[in-house]
This record gives sequence, C-alpha cells and structure tokens, in this order.
Amino acid sequence: MAEPIVTHHARGGLPYSKGLMAQSLSATGLGLARAWALARAVEQRLQADGTETIDSADLRTLTEEVLEDEEGREAVERYRDWENLNRLDRPLVLLLAGTTGVGKSTLATMAAHRLGITRVIATDVIRQVLRASFSRDFMPSVHSSAFEVDMRGYAEQAETVGTGITAIVERACDEGTPVVVEGVHVLPGMLEPALTDRCLVVEAVVVVEDAELHRAHFEARGDRRPAQRYLARFDRIRALQDHFVGKASERGVAVVENANIDEALGRLMDLVLHAVHGLSETEDA
Repeated sequence: MAEPIVTHHARGGLPYSKGLMAQSLSATGLGLARAWALARAVEQRLQADGTETIDSADLRTLTEEVLEDEEGREAVERYRDWENLNRLDRPLVLLLAGTTGVGKSTLATMAAHRLGITRVIATDVIRQVLRASFSRDFMPSVHSSAFEVDMRGYAEQAETVGTGITAIVERACDEGTPVVVEGVHVLPGMLEPALTDRCLVVEAVVVVEDAELHRAHFEARGDRRPAQRYLARFDRIRALQDHFVGKASERGVAVVENANIDEALGRLMDLVLHAVHGLSETEDA
C-alpha cells in the first residue's frame, strides 16, 4: 500500500513521513528510538484502516490516540503543547548560558534538532566578528576569551557582545523565525521586556557541578582545542560558572545540570513545553 497522503487545508498534501512524526514526538521528551517506534505505530494504524488520505487535524487525533494507548495521558498533553508551539504567533527564542566546557554547543545543537530549529548562533561567533571589525586599541574587551580576563573585563565583553545577541533576537522576532543562541556571553534575564513580549523566550544556564567531570570535558575535546589552554585557567572558568548560577538565581532562570547529556536535553525540552503551556493558557484566558 502507498503511503497515505496528509492534507493541510487547501494547500494539498504530502505522503505521511515517519521521520517528521518521529521528530515531533521526540520533541515531547521521548527518546529517538521510542519516537520512531510510535511514528511507525501511527503508520500501521493508517494502513490497517486502509486510509489513503487524511487531514492533518485527523492525523493529530490519531497520533494522540496512539500516544495515550502506548505512553499515557501525560504524553498526550506534552504532544499538544508541542503542536501549540508550532501554532504560536511568535517565535521561540532559546537562550543557553554557561561557562566554557559545560557542553552548551552540543546541547544547543541537539535541542535545535528536536525542535526543528535551523538557526543556532554561538556568541563566540559574534565576538569573532567584532574582533575582525575593531582593533584591540579600539575595542580591547573582545580580543580575549571570556576566561582569560577578570570579572570586570568579562562584564565589558558580555555587554559588547550582548548588543549583537539583542540584534539577533530582534531579527528573529521581525521574521517570526525561531532561534537558539548559546554562549558564555548570554546572561540570564539580559533581554528587555519590550523584546521578550514579541517572542517566547526560554532561558537556561547549563552547568557541570562536578569539577572533575567538568575538567574531563576539556580533555575529551581532542587536539582541535588543546585542553591545557583551558585547564591552566580552570579556576577562572569555575568562577564564571558560579557567576552564572548567581545571576540565574537572581533572575529566576533555570539551571540545567549536564552530567548526562540525554537528561539535560530532556530537562530543556521540559522547559520549552512548560513555557508553551503557560503561554497557551494565558492566551486562552
């Protein structure tokens, strides 16, 4: 039997995709293997019913039935929150802060994949552009890594790079395009209310509480980024982490422990879906 065609109102339709369905299901917190198995279960239901064409709304209903049978009611609610995210009239902006070596970049990439976001910006890229554009004499703060300067120097650097972060978020709002921004220059609560009202902002500070595990992250990077450069300033890197945790506490921003990447990713997905749920309830009120 050919794949059923999923129609979307008056825009025609495309064959049912297990890959796209699995991506949607994995965004609710399910593991990739489990999400793929459930996407296959939805396909089997369609084939068993002899379905040749199904409206997207009916496909959502069928998916919810499969989820409730296989995973329970909570999974259905999380799937609905994910669907609400796709229907929001504002883009998702995921901001991941944290010191060097806690796995922000990996986590950002994995989260973007789960959420179907194609734009991931590292704040070090912004700093590199500023370095190329302005001399050390004119803008000295951006010509050193964050862990190579004292806290005053870091504050100056974060303020300078923060202007670029704000511009990126403003453009995401203007275009209605979701974005993930990660880096040591993302400060909890850095965006002004006038900007956060235009998008759905989800913030988190990524940490590795165990110092030895944190140290091991640098050694795992290999020769591309020699560990010694970071380990020589490890105390300063840890001090930056304490700074982030303090700021997160002040601003009510979540702290995500990254001792296990899968658990950290699950926590991030929880934060996103919780934010969507809260916004949906506010708009419905």
